[in-house]
Amino acid sequence: MSRFPEEPPPLPPRGRRPASDPTTGPKASKPDRSGLEGSTFRPNPAGSGGGGKTRSSRASRTRGGGELGTEVPAPGPKWWERILFGRISSGQLAQFCRQFGSYLHAGVDFTRALSSLGRQFAGTALGPVIGRLEVAIRRGSTLEDAMACEPQAFGPMFLSMIRVAEASGRMPEILKKLSHQYEFQQRMIRQARSAMIYPIIVLVVAGGVIALITIVLLPMFVSLLQDISRGSQLPWASRALMAFSSFVRTTGWWLIPAILIGTPFLLIRLYKTPKGKDLMDRLVLMTPVFGLLCRKIDTTRFARILSSLLDAGLDYPSSIDLTADALMMSPIRRAVRSSREKIMAGQELGATLAATHQFSTDVISVISSGEETGKLPESLDHLADDYEEQVDTMLKNLGQLVQPLLILILGGIVLFIILAVLLPYIQVLTSLAGGAR
Repeated sequence: MSRFPEEPPPLPPRGRRPASDPTTGPKASKPDRSGLEGSTFRPNPAGSGGGGKTRSSRASRTRGGGELGTEVPAPGPKWWERILFGRISSGQLAQFCRQFGSYLHAGVDFTRALSSLGRQFAGTALGPVIGRLEVAIRRGSTLEDAMACEPQAFGPMFLSMIRVAEASGRMPEILKKLSHQYEFQQRMIRQARSAMIYPIIVLVVAGGVIALITIVLLPMFVSLLQDISRGSQLPWASRALMAFSSFVRTTGWWLIPAILIGTPFLLIRLYKTPKGKDLMDRLVLMTPVFGLLCRKIDTTRFARILSSLLDAGLDYPSSIDLTADALMMSPIRRAVRSSREKIMAGQELGATLAATHQFSTDVISVISSGEETGKLPESLDHLADDYEEQVDTMLKNLGQLVQPLLILILGGIVLFIILAVLLPYIQVLTSLAGGAR
């Protein structure tokens, strides 16, 4: 792989030592996961230097331009990019990382690789971003500095892995790991959308039918029920149906669509607040199906991201913090973040996570085994593969799991309406039969 002239010489990778002597020099990097040999992992608990460059020097170069004294383009995206192209998807990032890693593995330098990728992604939200990256690289910035100006595309975890890749000289391998992660995220979103199409259609149609019955048909049945109820008390279902119909006719006709439309927006606003997100995440984790699915998704993210960061040579504190930031559920995120100080104090990762009760016993066993054998990144990688298959299976069956719940809800509504209409007639017929005797 050709390197940019201004880029610092490669530093030895951190955190990977040979099994024969854990105190000697680093082990040679591997081109692929399948070529892994036995290794003893010894994480670096202190902060890594990140290639000998301080954050202040990188920031000054980003603001003031590269070593050539020119100005680096302003961070994007522009307003017109948001309107024309929308947001950058996980599929675009996965394809970008995979193609970029292939170019670099073949020996193509950064500028030529980015130029080719810019033509490939022209017309997408990632196209202008790649163009600005190419300009920044030509003007003397490192790849991390150029990507740091595009926070809407490259998050903190992405930047940390790129920084370690530049320092260790393992850019193609780390880009391949990032591609695998974004591909899983894209596949998960696609399967969830396809699984929820049928339930959403059923709910929309059922909502329209219920609204039609409430506004058009219920007043007719209510007049009949009022005629029947003279001199007698109606069943509770009929009285509830009459009260609901009266409310809809007088003041509540606008309240039903307002609730149906406004409730999702209120929930989204509540989820954006820290307390609301924490409350809703705890409620979701307690639900039978969705709670287990969300827990497995976060376990997969935790194992995959922490494995990639530690295998790339990032120090333990930064790896824990970046992994916690990438998790979705607040209780699991707090559990991972709280383990940082305990690990720095000398405790094992498996023991600290077991005390939080947010991870299953098989996860704790795999982590503890990886720490004992010195192969924690490899163990986490295999754990992520296992849980990724479980998530794929659950997402494929999600529609079949939701269908019984929808049938129960719709059947309960229909049963209530039938009972409210038929019970008064049954009551009248019973009283007439008793009087005839």
